[in-house]
Amino acid sequence: MMIRSVPLAPSMTTTICCSSRNNAYIPKLEPFSRSKFERIVKDPPLIQKSENDLADYCSTLEGDPSYSCWRAYFELKDLEKEQPKEVVERVILESGGVKSLVRCLHGISEIHKSKKQLEHQNESNLGNTNSDITAAAGGGRTCPVPDGLPKSRAEMEEEEKGKMPDSPFTRLLRSKGRFPAWYSPAPDHETD
Repeated sequence: MMIRSVPLAPSMTTTICCSSRNNAYIPKLEPFSRSKFERIVKDPPLIQKSENDLADYCSTLEGDPSYSCWRAYFELKDLEKEQPKEVVERVILESGGVKSLVRCLHGISEIHKSKKQLEHQNESNLGNTNSDITAAAGGGRTCPVPDGLPKSRAEMEEEEKGKMPDSPFTRLLRSKGRFPAWYSPAPDHETD
């Protein structure tokens, strides 16, 4: 047992005691002379190790930095699905550390998002040019149809085909001049 007195102030003294009999509280470190094979076998792969480090780092943060960190964690998972293993490992190695890996992953994610938006925009522009070509060839209308025009004969026939057939009771009421309960005519004072 070790007892030591430490003077704090001229009028005060403090005693510190350490009563450990064994060295169990001292963590055991692995030797530095491990072979390359032992390191490969015992250590997790680089991507998994960086995911673990990133998760540990994210769990220490709070608020917006924590949200940003966890977003980077899932961006790494997405990058792992989209890109080959060598590309992901190169990104991890070139980033240098966990904090810079977070920023790097956000940048890569933004690049991929803008690339997808550009591809989508190009596809829609290509679709618009195709529809313009068919419209110019007579395949569609080039100008909008104004409201209030009377319906064409084809539109009226289509509406008639779409109606449900009248029941015998509805036909009887129409022949007597009364409207069915579900039909209410527009009042005379209202106009279109």
